[in-house]
Amino acid sequence: MTQKKVIAVIFGGRSVEHDVSVLTGLQFLEALDPGRYEGIPIYVDALGQWWTGDALRKRSHYPVKTDAHKDLRQVLLDLATPANGRPQLVAFSKGLMGEKRSTIPFDLMVPAIHGSNGEDGTLQGMLEFADIPYAGCRTLGAAGTMDKLFAKAIARANGINVLPELALKRPAKGTFLDPQTLEGQLRDTFGDIAFPYIVKPCNLGSSVGVGKADDMDGLIAALMSAFRLDSAVLVEPFVPNLTEYNIAVRRGDDGVVITSAIERPLREAELLDFKNKYLAGGTPGGPKLDTGPSEGMASLNREINPSELTEAQEAFIRSSSAKIFDLLALAGSVRIDFLCNGETGDLWLNEVNTVPGSFAYFLWEAAEKPLSFLALSSAMVEEGFRLSSDRLGATDSGAGGATIFSSNG
Repeated sequence: MTQKKVIAVIFGGRSVEHDVSVLTGLQFLEALDPGRYEGIPIYVDALGQWWTGDALRKRSHYPVKTDAHKDLRQVLLDLATPANGRPQLVAFSKGLMGEKRSTIPFDLMVPAIHGSNGEDGTLQGMLEFADIPYAGCRTLGAAGTMDKLFAKAIARANGINVLPELALKRPAKGTFLDPQTLEGQLRDTFGDIAFPYIVKPCNLGSSVGVGKADDMDGLIAALMSAFRLDSAVLVEPFVPNLTEYNIAVRRGDDGVVITSAIERPLREAELLDFKNKYLAGGTPGGPKLDTGPSEGMASLNREINPSELTEAQEAFIRSSSAKIFDLLALAGSVRIDFLCNGETGDLWLNEVNTVPGSFAYFLWEAAEKPLSFLALSSAMVEEGFRLSSDRLGATDSGAGGATIFSSNG
């Protein structure tokens, strides 16, 4: 009988998107094929401490009180390759004779951390440094998409329509934004395009810290709010008659890029902000995940494959998504968001989310060729094994002809 692969799903993290990451991680654990995989939760708290234990599987235990559950153990990732070749966590627990140390071997890690310190390439880079197999985007794609300015530059250079932007750095300590200087920068960047503008952090996840400014006072207030979250901020024109469309993208087993159903999120406010995106349509207190993986992001009010999309608009969304997926060497299940002027029909690529809420499984379930969350999780895991095994060749200095120090003295 083939031994099940152990899949470590890491979620939470030191990120403003900590809570929604918990939902995504728990959903992925529930969606793993129990006949093929054994999932273990790894919860990263707000201090950056790692924990594991069965109590972490239940949404009702969050926010976690680490001293309230006997089965919770603090763990560290072993960055050295053990003799058996399998990655492992080092666990610590209290025993009669003091602190006990044990190891928890696993085969692959699934990053389910949204935003900073998880979706931005930092976690992926650490896993590659330690030669630990993992699912989803590699370091380059994760870092490149988290930086909205960089991702827009790549898209623009390759003929994908994006909005113009003004990039601003956080003012030095003790200094303030000067309205006259800012007015000149807006004029130089946008010409006759006047207020309102949208302000967004450059390096955070979808919809976090996004604000609308109707005048200069509102712009300065929105900028200062965004600078609390990121050292770089983008200002973009506000799209009138705004409609947003999202699509998920992945690579099939044959190497061909596949796109999912298209969704139009229904919002209660002018902007599809974090509250609208992640909390709308849920049950009181948030989605309940103990009974199955069919809630959470999937409970957001949305229209699937909206009828108002023309063939040309749909073709732009699908072709642009596949193109940016290839350009940035992406992997896993990625969600790509678009902005549309509902009156003129003009479309712009907005941003790329490499660890989208719920891994956008609901868009795959509604695709032309439906894919269940169980099948999606398996595809992501197996792709992760394949990409990780293909990454490096021989690493010893002799193989590269770079030996300086001889073992013979």
